[in-house]
This record gives sequence, C-alpha cells and structure tokens, in this order.
Amino acid sequence: MSAFTIISVTNSTQSSLKSLYEYLSNFENFGHILPDDKVENFQFTETECSFNIKGITPMKIKKVEAKPYEFILFSSEGLAKFNFSLKAFFIGEASQKGECKIELMGDLNPFIKAMAEKPLTALTNSMSLKLSQLKLDQ
Repeated sequence: MSAFTIISVTNSTQSSLKSLYEYLSNFENFGHILPDDKVENFQFTETECSFNIKGITPMKIKKVEAKPYEFILFSSEGLAKFNFSLKAFFIGEASQKGECKIELMGDLNPFIKAMAEKPLTALTNSMSLKLSQLKLDQ
C-alpha cells in the first residue's frame, strides 16, 4: 500500500468562512460540493452521508473532527480497498470571506494510486471550487 495526500487548489470564497463551515457541517449540504456528473443516490442523516460514485462503489462519509471555522475532517467507511480522510480547510477570519481548500488522504495499492491520482486531484479541485462559489451571506 502507498500513502498519499492530494491538496486542491486554494480558492477565494464568495461567503464568510463561518457560513461555509456551518453549511458544510450539515450533511444535507455535502452533496452540493460533489460533482453532479459522478455521484448518484446521495442520502444523508444527521451524522453521515452516503452516495454512489458512478461505476465505482457506494460509500459512506462521517464527520470525525471539527474545529469551528477552521476545518472539518471527514472519513470514509465501508470501502474494503480504499478508505480515506477528507479535510475541508477554511482560511482567514471567520466573519469574513477568505479561502478554502480540500485535502484528501488515503492509502492505495501503488498501481491503483497511479491510475486514481488524476481523477482524485480533479475531484478535490472541483469540491474546493464548488465550496468557494457558494453565496450564503445574502
């Protein structure tokens, strides 16, 4: 197995970091930062969400740790070959617009890692961009 970390592009936010943190803390909203064309059957409860990645597998995400207005750490469950952590960072003053980025950490077979690195990088960049473009403070 080979550990990896993929860090998205850092994007300037359209909303205050406090609003984005609170928005992403609610699993109902997690699906809004996932790529529409790659995810189906999104479901959520208060403590987790689950969805299918088209052509791959169903997965569950739970919140593991959070530091208000700075980061939220999520972890996957139920994937035999690929468990990962996803961390959303909120950079700046909580009451102001700032920056956000997504970090994906996991462990994969080196052969699969080589094939998955490009799509996983695209995924983290897409999630960070979608999060940054939310306009919540109107």
